Amino acid sequence: MVGFLIDLEGTLVKDKSYTPIPEALEFTKLLEEKGIPWIVATNNSTDKPYQLVEILRSKGFNVNEKKLISPSLLASNFLRREGVKSIYFLGTEKIKEFFEEEGFEVRNDHNVDAVVVGRDREINYQKLKVAASALVLNNAKLFSFHMNRLILDPDGLVGPSVGAIATALSYAGSKSIISFGKPSKEYFERAFELLGIKDPEKVYMVSDDPFTDLAEGKKVARFKTVFVLSGKYRNTSILDKIERNLQPDYIFDHLGECKKLLEGAQD
Repeated sequence: MVGFLIDLEGTLVKDKSYTPIPEALEFTKLLEEKGIPWIVATNNSTDKPYQLVEILRSKGFNVNEKKLISPSLLASNFLRREGVKSIYFLGTEKIKEFFEEEGFEVRNDHNVDAVVVGRDREINYQKLKVAASALVLNNAKLFSFHMNRLILDPDGLVGPSVGAIATALSYAGSKSIISFGKPSKEYFERAFELLGIKDPEKVYMVSDDPFTDLAEGKKVARFKTVFVLSGKYRNTSILDKIERNLQPDYIFDHLGECKKLLEGAQD
């Protein structure tokens, strides 16, 4: 039995509008019919997990909280393990509320234990200055929801994603980054648990991000990788920047073409 870890934006859905990619929706229904396990393996840092489940169900995807993994579900354990009680957060009000619900003090100044970088569409110099001050003046630790470089916006343009902002702060504050999401070891260990599969050779990671999800993910989890051209990259030239031994195992135009991988999948 094989299983699929399926990225969200650019793979299952087009972008933050959560409009399903038609072939992707059809493929998940095919997996259901064949009894093949799959989960949404997202680095989403804008919505609470249960809200994300509700959104995807409204779009026709058969998901529940056991068929989705996101950095938010791992964040609290990461922070508590590092002794963090107060944070300066770059991100949405929804995730800020999530941290407050989890018992963390979310402050608006630099006197915090940690800086946490999420998706912040209103980021500006003042916010970056407070974050850098926390790292340098208060010796705060630096956490990131994930290490993605780019994000595809609904207008068709791409912008710097969470990993790019975290990397800038890491450079400014001379701090290492602790990531909650892909490609952290803890993230993929939990993903395998949800799939119910231990053998990485039986797991396909499907994504439009050949760096964080696929190349770096392969280093950590040793699964098979599938690069789809339905998201932030629309051709394969970007793969020239990836080491030969970390190139995708398969390249498809969209998730629907993964049905080619199902021949003998239940053997």
